[in-house]
Amino acid sequence: MNASSYFSILANKLPPIENQELFAELEQKCDVIILNKNEPLIKFQTKDRQIYFVVEGSFIRNIITSRGEEKTIMFHTESFHEFFKSYDTVYFHQKTNYEIKANEKSIVLAFDFDFLFAFVQKDIQLLQYYIHKTEELFVTLDLFRNFQLGLTSEEYLSWLYETHPFLFKRFPAQNIASFMGITPVWLSKLKAKLIS
Repeated sequence: MNASSYFSILANKLPPIENQELFAELEQKCDVIILNKNEPLIKFQTKDRQIYFVVEGSFIRNIITSRGEEKTIMFHTESFHEFFKSYDTVYFHQKTNYEIKANEKSIVLAFDFDFLFAFVQKDIQLLQYYIHKTEELFVTLDLFRNFQLGLTSEEYLSWLYETHPFLFKRFPAQNIASFMGITPVWLSKLKAKLIS
């Protein structure tokens, strides 16, 4: 596939852009990035002002603790929070306290955030779409946090299986365990109990 083919995948998700000059400008401003498994897209302690769209593949967001340990805090696929950015840099003008790396061979489109944010304000439907995707992310983050804090590990695992079964097909158990705040061994025991 070439860059235009990758861009058409994004274009098919967006509301129709009637102004062809705007559409051409958006396509011209995107970069295609291809990553291999475990290759970082956003590195720890960097400033990254790009916004990314997952064309194909999946990504794991890991926070890096003060002890240098990686803790998984989010997952991204081509159909689950497929737009993401470095919130630390974009909103707080700081270096990232996490990294985002490819879970498998993956392809993203990258746009300068400042360009894209100004761009979506030129078209009301695009702006509404941007706001919708942002709200969607915040709702998911809130649900994950609420259920993680409010349920037992077994109940939380059951809820994840029920609402986000693709996580268990696409991502390693160690990252799911980290995301849940439990050990891989405990996750394995809970899964066995849930299945029986």
